Order: sequence, then structure tokens, then C-alpha cells
Amino acid sequence: MNGIDSKLIIFTTKKRFNDINADDMQSGDIDADTLKKHYHLGQVSTLIDWTTFCPSYKHPSLSSIPAVSREKAIAMLYDELRSQSHVFSFQGPYQGLIKDLFNHMQRNNGRDYQHPAMNNAYKNLILTDSSPNSTLAIIKKAIEQFDFRKSKLIKEHFSNDLYNSFLPKYTRWKDWVNGMGIAVHGINSTEISIESLILQGNRYTAVVKYRAQDHFGLDREDILKPQFNSIAFFRIWFVLQRAKHLAQKPFFTNFEATITLTGENNV
Repeated sequence: MNGIDSKLIIFTTKKRFNDINADDMQSGDIDADTLKKHYHLGQVSTLIDWTTFCPSYKHPSLSSIPAVSREKAIAMLYDELRSQSHVFSFQGPYQGLIKDLFNHMQRNNGRDYQHPAMNNAYKNLILTDSSPNSTLAIIKKAIEQFDFRKSKLIKEHFSNDLYNSFLPKYTRWKDWVNGMGIAVHGINSTEISIESLILQGNRYTAVVKYRAQDHFGLDREDILKPQFNSIAFFRIWFVLQRAKHLAQKPFFTNFEATITLTGENNV
């Protein structure tokens, strides 16, 4: 017996998918003078002066070193970002993701990003959340306590509890060393659906799909926070993305997880 007639979307975050107007999705929108004075981003690199494309530090005997091209300066800033990324990503299976994300940013002009490792990490994040307010715990409880003989399962049987749940996020300490904290951290948008639900006696099998999206970009509030503004890694990233004459485009990262739940309906 089918517990639902077709795919049932049971939760969607208020923050919508593909929000190109979000502040962290903007690029090339801040002039150099504002970046220096308001955001305190004068010298951000040890390699290059991002305003003049001259080497940051010159030996007196080499004062005639000419400025490089815009393309070369951007490449140098990306190289510096990648070299500093190991601070946030130095162990585990996802440590190479942050470098791949910056490679994508440098080469793909804002195109969406997907990677199997992100799907694997997301599924693991969901499955290892053992809290009573986890999304999986809430979904299991709703299915197990629903009387399928009296009515049809609808979104509203899940919504209120899911809006009060702990949505999957990479905010654990280990995420700040395995690469996922810097690659994704907070997930901007989430959709949860029940793809199928089969009842056999009092046993059920439900296929639950999580679809998620984050923004690989920095917003104005991010860089004004001391924990970001004081770290060269984020200073370079913000300048690369937001400076008018650099204008490197942020992008959406998309990932998903499909999980099969089994158990007994207790009604």
C-alpha cells in the first residue's frame, strides 16, 4: 500500500533557492576607496597590491619592478587563497574541496557547482545527527504516529515541527578542520521531500530526499566581523569578489542526499 500518491514536499526554508539578489552573490560592486576606508582592506596580500597590481613588497634595489596585468594579479591572489586554505582544511576526505571551489570560481564565471564529495558529506551530516530535534527524527516520529486509515499524509503533518528542528549545518568543530566548514558552513536553502512511502502491514519504508544550496561568496556583514576582517584569507576573498576592477563571481553550490527510513507505524 502506498502511503502517499506522489512525491510530497514536506519542508522548504524561507530563504529561497537561486537567490541572485542576495548580498553574498554580488561581485564588482564596491570601489577601491570604500574597500580601504570602510572595510579596512588596504593591504590584503603579501604578494600583490590589489589596487595597483604592483608587487606588495619591493627591495630598494628592485624598485623598478613593473606592475603585472590584471589577469596575473587575479591569478596571484587566487594562488594565495589556495595556499592559505590548509588552515581550515587539513584532514579527512573533504580537505581538497576548498581548493577545487576556488579553482571553479576562477575559471567558471559564476556557474553552479556540484561535486559527489559534497553529496557524501551532506548525507553523513544528516545521518550522524542523533539529536531528538533532528529532521530525520521528526520525520520518523510523524510517520510512526500517523493514522493512515483515517486521512492522507500531507505537508502540514511535518511542517511545524520541521521549522523548529535543527537543520543540517556544518558548524561542528570537526567541520573546521575537515574542509566542510569553510566549503559550505551555513546552508542557505533546504528542501525536504518524501519521494515514496510504502506500507506493508504496520511496517513502512520511506525514501526521503534532502536538496540543499549554499552561496560560495562573502557578504558585507561577513567581512565587517572581526573574526573575518582580521584574517588574510577572508580579506583576499572579499577583495577578489567585490572590488570593481577584480569582480570575481560567486556561485551556488548544490548538493543532495537520499535516505531510506524503515520502521513500524504504531497507530
